[in-house]
Amino acid sequence: MRSCPGADIVLAGDFNQLPEAFVVQRTGLTQIVHQPTRGASILDQIYESCPIYTTVRVVTSVLKSDHKAVVAYSSSNQCAPFKTKLLEPFVKGHLPKMPRFFSTFLTLTSPTLPSRDLQEQFDQFYNNALYLLNHFYPERTITLTSRDPEFVTPAIKTSLRRKNRLMHAGRIEEANALAAGASIPMGQGGHVPIPNIYEGGDIHGNVPPIF
Repeated sequence: MRSCPGADIVLAGDFNQLPEAFVVQRTGLTQIVHQPTRGASILDQIYESCPIYTTVRVVTSVLKSDHKAVVAYSSSNQCAPFKTKLLEPFVKGHLPKMPRFFSTFLTLTSPTLPSRDLQEQFDQFYNNALYLLNHFYPERTITLTSRDPEFVTPAIKTSLRRKNRLMHAGRIEEANALAAGASIPMGQGGHVPIPNIYEGGDIHGNVPPIF
């Protein structure tokens, strides 16, 4: 305060062991919280060196606490911006399904009867591939809002929702592993391995001729 006398100073927190008069006398700051924050006491306080906050409110905390939350506004515009919602399509990838996907794909795309019609063979290949993609990796939708950060994609939003469901279900270890991007333990079988679709030889040698 002595080195930068013109700077705005805000001091906030739980002043359970410090009387308000003591803080005001030692710092010269002004206390702006005037509603009880725990029981009948004003324990959570905000001190400022000059008028900065125009509105101070004491509300119920969203966390599990016996203290209330203190919200201070520095402007008169206290309304939250209008929230818009948008349904975004996405495809949820699932690595353990890949061996089944390729196995079924090779079975369905193997021509049962040779055909000289190139267009007919391509149509059959396309229909089978589209059916398998919709079966193993169906397209889903998830709601994104204008209040979500720009980096939140449909895949990230899905992972966040799954993490919250695991947390509410008490599966803390799996939720933390999902947040860390690690593999999740599945019972006594160990971790979910990343399938090796090339196991057993060169994949190009195992693909039957389509055309």
